[in-house]
Amino acid sequence: MSKIIKIISILIGTVIGAGFASGKEIYTFFKVFGNLGIFGLCFSTVMIGVTIYIVLNIVKKDGIRSNDIFLEEISNNKIKKLQTITKLLLKNTINFFLIVSFFIMIAGWSAFFKQKYNIPIFISSCSMAILLYITFLNNIEGIMKISSYILPVLFLIILYITLKNFSLPEIIPIHTFENINQIYYVMLNSFIYSSYNSIMLIPILISISEKVKSKKEIKIITLITTTILLILSLCIFQILNLAKFNISYIELPILEILSNTKEQEFLYSLVVIIAIYTTAVSSGYGFLENIRNRKKYKIISAFICIASIPISYVGFGKLINIMYPLFGAIGMYQIILIFKKYSIAKKSEN
Repeated sequence: MSKIIKIISILIGTVIGAGFASGKEIYTFFKVFGNLGIFGLCFSTVMIGVTIYIVLNIVKKDGIRSNDIFLEEISNNKIKKLQTITKLLLKNTINFFLIVSFFIMIAGWSAFFKQKYNIPIFISSCSMAILLYITFLNNIEGIMKISSYILPVLFLIILYITLKNFSLPEIIPIHTFENINQIYYVMLNSFIYSSYNSIMLIPILISISEKVKSKKEIKIITLITTTILLILSLCIFQILNLAKFNISYIELPILEILSNTKEQEFLYSLVVIIAIYTTAVSSGYGFLENIRNRKKYKIISAFICIASIPISYVGFGKLINIMYPLFGAIGMYQIILIFKKYSIAKKSEN
């Protein structure tokens, strides 16, 4: 059971980053539609759960041990050239997504200290870049283990703040023409949201697949991970409901919403800081590992850390609004290939 808990913590930690913890992602993809966004939020979380279940089944059944082999399997095509192009597209997308996520986390770090303490972006981004560079030069296994223990604390803090401010959402009539039109956009955002999250999740699922021993464990991991993600997402959505002002242009909306309650603001600041740091470490380290050039490891580490400083000036919110939908579109293609592969495998079994 402790092994399963650790796996679930890793998967949830992969999804929870600065965008999620700050409320910016949930607002951008769902809350903009009002309480109608709850339907999209639930659908996207179920999609993430289904993806986890299918990927683990494919990986276990075919004995896949690397992301390269997995991409080759799902992009299998009679036309070899098309198969190669598909594999390269998905592989490069994953690497690009990792480095962009790394930059977004540092932008989120800078936005946090700018919004809360009015510290200049240059100072906060430089300090984070130095801290991450030192981390990359050392063994990060300890940090990853600590993050698996920290996640339950983050869950309890988010749950506590939600319950302290809980109120029932207003009932939405969905029969009107306007709302029916909105549902299409909500569902599109749901696909995009679950798709870009799958880009980061799939390599993690492959790496932890050896620790999963049976179909029963796959079902347990999928069910618990999906349930926790859904609870956390709905909690974030509920906290966003507390806003009495326009939060569309605020980089870290939840911190602004809780600014009048010092205890809750402090607790949630811990959530955001930890989420930013752990996600920055995992995405940056994942990118460096994929480069597989150990001789230039230090140089590349220094380069991405230095490059993150000017990119922080683009703005945390802008990076999320632009980059995540773009990756979501590519991620949708990957999910289609995965579902197709699973469907073919099921038919051959029958």
